[in-house]
Amino acid sequence: MRLKKWMMTLLVPVLLLCGCAGQKQEFTITDVTVQDVKDMADAGDTFLLLVEREGCDFCQAMNEYMEETKADHPEVKLFRLDTTDFDLVKEQAEDKTLVSETEEGKAWLELQPYFLYTPAIYRYENGKADEAAIGFNVVTDEISLWDTTSTIDFNTAKTEGLWEFLER
Repeated sequence: MRLKKWMMTLLVPVLLLCGCAGQKQEFTITDVTVQDVKDMADAGDTFLLLVEREGCDFCQAMNEYMEETKADHPEVKLFRLDTTDFDLVKEQAEDKTLVSETEEGKAWLELQPYFLYTPAIYRYENGKADEAAIGFNVVTDEISLWDTTSTIDFNTAKTEGLWEFLER
């Protein structure tokens, strides 16, 4: 009886550890609204926000690349904001910022006034987005890094691999 009790005491923790170690998280993308983003930011959350729109060839290419390679990056969790219906436009062709007549578009531009290009991935830390990854290079699988205090200058922006940005 003592041997059996001793074996159970030893084996149960080992079995539990083995069971937990084998479970991998899956890469996920969760669709959100601007209000969801505001709520997460107000709560001081840390998260990655992918912003895209229909008809964006670079968004499509990045999504295809992520789909093909996501199995190698199971811990990444993205939130996705679709700006297709936000009616975001430049007032003048040379403008470096956008305007919108829709409530969602206005609300988004209040959060990110220098948003101009898709895809864009914002890194929110403790409710604040200080860094963005903008665009997607289909040849190198890289994104361009920029802060959120001005419109990106692709000529001076540093680049980084998409997964390196998402996993750091």
